[in-house]
Amino acid sequence: MDRLATRRFVLRDFEPADVPALAAYQSDPRFVSVRNKAGQEAGDPAELVALFRTWAQERPRRNHQFAVIERKTGRLVGCAGVRTANCPQGSGELGIELSPDMWGRYGSAAEITRGLLDFGFSTLALSEIFGETTAENHQAARLASFLGARLERPVRQGNKGIAPQGEPVVWRFLRRDWRSGSGD
Repeated sequence: MDRLATRRFVLRDFEPADVPALAAYQSDPRFVSVRNKAGQEAGDPAELVALFRTWAQERPRRNHQFAVIERKTGRLVGCAGVRTANCPQGSGELGIELSPDMWGRYGSAAEITRGLLDFGFSTLALSEIFGETTAENHQAARLASFLGARLERPVRQGNKGIAPQGEPVVWRFLRRDWRSGSGD
């Protein structure tokens, strides 16, 4: 079982008992609204937890998707991970979602993301970690920028480098930059 610890959170493999807490925050109207604006479809929480548990059993393990547990309360407050399946060799995709009750607490998202980046660069020995979101997800862009990521916007003819609404943007962390202190 993989487990990461930060000052305020424990990131651990999902357990069947996590389904109700995952379902609760993913059905919160605030969460649903943001997910819909991003053009994402809802997954069945029980099926997601089963998938994450299957990933945890794979050898070699390529996808590390964790339940985010608040140390103080023991409450599941999100889902986050680094996935390397379907990524170029030496790279992984980072994803993080938090319960709407945690939104606006940038320190929490930064702490969790730092833990995942340390895990990806140190334990998994990745050379780059990227994430994808939509152009209007300003919170993700601010977090990525704050932690030293390079933001890449698709450049289309005539849009002057600005991603149209709903278009994906990619942010990328490089191990050489992270090790040099940009992520510390």
